[in-house]
Amino acid sequence: MDRDAESQEDRALRSLRAIDGGADIGAEALALANEFTDRQTGRATAWMRRTFGSRGRSTGASDEG
Repeated sequence: MDRDAESQEDRALRSLRAIDGGADIGAEALALANEFTDRQTGRATAWMRRTFGSRGRSTGASDEG
């Protein structure tokens, strides 16, 4: 987990340097937020698969008809 935190810190510092260099603060903030959300979603998905198993998606339709 320390490695993830360092990596996240490095990305944040890169974004701050880019902003200091004239980059769009909104775009940099959005990119950081999207990366964070993607990582957390991936972690949650992996946890759910480990906990509940990998089950096929249900379409809600019945095979009987």
